[in-house]
Amino acid sequence: MSNTHWDPARYGLFGNERQRPAIDLIARLPKAVDGFSPRHIVDLGCGPGNVTALLAAAYPGTATDDVKIVGVDSSDEMIDTAQKRDENIDWQKSDIASWEPEEKVDLLFSNAALHWVPDHSKLFPRLLSFVRPGGLLAIQVPNNFLAPSHQLIGEAGLDWPKEVAKAMHAARIMRPGDYFDAMAPECDDIDLWQTQYCHVLTGEDPVHNWVSSTTLRPIMAALPDDEARAKFTEKYKARLSQVYPPRDDGRTLFPFNRLFMIVRKRPA
Repeated sequence: MSNTHWDPARYGLFGNERQRPAIDLIARLPKAVDGFSPRHIVDLGCGPGNVTALLAAAYPGTATDDVKIVGVDSSDEMIDTAQKRDENIDWQKSDIASWEPEEKVDLLFSNAALHWVPDHSKLFPRLLSFVRPGGLLAIQVPNNFLAPSHQLIGEAGLDWPKEVAKAMHAARIMRPGDYFDAMAPECDDIDLWQTQYCHVLTGEDPVHNWVSSTTLRPIMAALPDDEARAKFTEKYKARLSQVYPPRDDGRTLFPFNRLFMIVRKRPA
């Protein structure tokens, strides 16, 4: 990502809801009882490190000397926050698009990060090349680009069509079958699935608060000035409140689609 300034506190406002997909992906991974005992684990786009810590807990012993777990993120703010979480994890600042491990990885994991990196038809085979034979690539990416929360960005940004249209292309994914085709030549097992979560949010403008820490970042950066950003935000919030109204108890339901994949590289 060209803009690597992230706010860990804002991103963590919906911690339990944001972690659900990562928890589900980790739960689907084989464990030691299944004969899978990774010695080198990497979390790409680790953010503030909370999911990396869940990975470490899922594979007991990952903090010992003979097992290496690495968290990688391009944001100084996220890495600074992660380093305060667990000193036994190797936190590294690097851009996913150019990152390379020092040695082959047993489990290459990424939760809600790779949609920010372009050209997945080349990126995924490249990442798979870093995985040892018999190792796993486990990915979750948002697949909510056709949802009202995303489509209303264009409506609210009609006064700045070129800037908004360009910024909206900052995050993109392929169709599930395209991922299958990109990785099938090197894999003997590919598990693809999609899930729609119905996040239960609280507070004022909760959907805006959710997307402002992720999807809206390139949009706000692309708008010409503070006046434009204020005008856009007012329009966007108004439309979101119509499409995602609070319920009688004050809570707001926010459906959100996500794409998952666990692929095993073919043993040598």
